[in-house]
Amino acid sequence: MKISPQLDKILEKAWSNIPLDRQDCRYLLTIDELSFESGLLRSAASSIIRSKNDNSAIILGQIGVDVTSCPGGCKFCTFGEDHTRFKDNHLRDEELEEKIASFCQYDDLYGLYLMTMHSYDLDRYLQIISKAKALAPKSTQIWANVGDSSLEAFKEMKSAGVTGVYHVCRIREGVDTKLDPRERLQTMKNALDAGLELYTCCEPIGPEHGVDELVSNIFIGIEIGITQHAAMRRVAVPDSPLAKYGQISELRLAHIVATISLCSLTVPTMAYMGVHEPNELSYASGANIITAESGANPRDSQADTSKNRGMDMARCRKMLFECGFDNIRRGDESKIPLNLDYLIKTNS
Repeated sequence: MKISPQLDKILEKAWSNIPLDRQDCRYLLTIDELSFESGLLRSAASSIIRSKNDNSAIILGQIGVDVTSCPGGCKFCTFGEDHTRFKDNHLRDEELEEKIASFCQYDDLYGLYLMTMHSYDLDRYLQIISKAKALAPKSTQIWANVGDSSLEAFKEMKSAGVTGVYHVCRIREGVDTKLDPRERLQTMKNALDAGLELYTCCEPIGPEHGVDELVSNIFIGIEIGITQHAAMRRVAVPDSPLAKYGQISELRLAHIVATISLCSLTVPTMAYMGVHEPNELSYASGANIITAESGANPRDSQADTSKNRGMDMARCRKMLFECGFDNIRRGDESKIPLNLDYLIKTNS
């Protein structure tokens, strides 16, 4: 079966490690995800990503340490101040210790995210970082997932033990949120200027978002210099204002994952590609990051996502194994063979 000359040219560029531009990205996103060409795109992205990383994947953990009515007011988030049903709650020290112990039991967690709301108490957050740093194995990196922050705040986080920061300027930021896209972008620059790695994502993708919106959002991360890129579909959280638009399929998400993977390949600092929420189609399409979650979750109506949407470490290992990865990497980049014996050993 023949493929279009344009797709053939784009895939040849990707295989040759030549950067793809915005027009290439736009073309890939216009391909029907039900088509043979989409299957070829997803297969190529998976093959190239796996070849660059010895067919390895990483497991991240995220702990939501705070629940508050969030002034960010995101219309897709369960914590938005105009529609949330949650009462303020802060994770107790013993709960934090228990969750970290669960994530790190077998020393195969690459990085641990500590997530708070858009507005947060920096001093308390620095204390949480220090506790997590002391409790987690040395091979597990500590990462921040916080609201807009200053250069000085990120420098303090780095001193406390943080390696990297997850931050995004979302699709329709300032329209579907109360946040200023300029402040979102400045926060990303602040993290880099503080000497931290930056992880970002094209999110939250809904059925109403056009190709040009996706391209613009994808290239924010590519052009600023990220260590991890990702794609996340918007979850139709009950009571959130955007739930009425529904969700894209996991197949469409996998197609977008493949596109971002190929467009990010030549970013010098780019190492890993994420997808949210985890699904097998995307791990056969270029993704190699999976996230276990506990505590607060902006896509969940339960106070502790580990009891609902969030995956635990055992399910993460099993999914990566079923998707054909040979290794799990720790935060120091050492490898653990991912085989049936390891699944048995870790009760996965």
